[in-house]
Amino acid sequence: MNLQPSHMPQHHFAFRIISLKLLIVLSFVLIWNSQLYADTESPKLLNTSEFGLKITQYAPGKNDPAVFKLTTHIAFGPGKEEIITDLKNNRLMYRNGPGKPLVQSPIPLKGQHSVLYNPKDRLYYVNDTDNHRLISFADLSKPTITAQTNTILGIKLERPHDIVIDPKTGWIYAINPNSGHIFRFSAIGENESVLDLGVALGGYARSLTFSNGRLYAMGSAAGRIVEITDWEKAKFTIYKSFGKVRVASGGTWKSTGLIINDAEFFNGSWYATSYFSPRYSKDTDHNKNKLIRFKTLPDLVSGNWEDLSSLLPDKSTPYYFTVNDNSLYLAIYDHTKLGKGGDVILKLTPSP
Repeated sequence: MNLQPSHMPQHHFAFRIISLKLLIVLSFVLIWNSQLYADTESPKLLNTSEFGLKITQYAPGKNDPAVFKLTTHIAFGPGKEEIITDLKNNRLMYRNGPGKPLVQSPIPLKGQHSVLYNPKDRLYYVNDTDNHRLISFADLSKPTITAQTNTILGIKLERPHDIVIDPKTGWIYAINPNSGHIFRFSAIGENESVLDLGVALGGYARSLTFSNGRLYAMGSAAGRIVEITDWEKAKFTIYKSFGKVRVASGGTWKSTGLIINDAEFFNGSWYATSYFSPRYSKDTDHNKNKLIRFKTLPDLVSGNWEDLSSLLPDKSTPYYFTVNDNSLYLAIYDHTKLGKGGDVILKLTPSP
């Protein structure tokens, strides 16, 4: 049967057929592009496993042009505000909630490791590591510093690392990683005190954690956690990790044992990261036990832990944790290719 109208020229009919085909193709392209855009708005799923965790890349977002270079920490401010420590770029990046573009803060910094927001005085506090100082400020969008110090109670700050807060009392804690001095204060220059835990920590100490009403210090190089049970009386308990080979600031499980970057209590378990990297691995596995989970601190001593390292990208070094709103956040970076896209913030949530 001839369906072509007798009055239509052959070339006109062919042109209409081609136009119809192009319209169909363009429609499919538009639908595909809209779906692709929708997908890029959702978090990138990295892994879901038998460990009962879902892991997504939280920051930067897929549509965010920001590139981190050795990111170490994420903090949460007022409202939906999020602040990310971008160490090698000497900057803080912030945004008003997930999916929003990150903005660079003009606060002048060098090699900072972490930041916190204190709702009691509405100030941000940062360990400005390579400037050997602690600073506070009121506005991430301005370069104005409210207060700063290079010493506490006559003790020089030497590359201060982590800074944490007791949300109930408002006490702020910071640490000198080499000397093992832990400082407590209510604001810069106010109500200051110090504990010398250098011997207890056993060497280089990268971080602090405040959890379950207690302060914990990580003896990173010695692979131990020190629980401060009474600040006023300087009482503490030391938990030395199983399988420690030697004191070192970086290494692998086989060559050094654990080198605890940070530990955090989340959803009924402790999680701990270690400073393992291909830079220090030689012929050993740089991934094994770089992220572990255990129920109690005595389990750290006995070696009764789960190795969750398979959840993380190969060659990545996990650094500081942050707990917020029933999720555990983890800063990681690729020491072999800093600033090449492997330096991100991950979000870990319990999976059904």
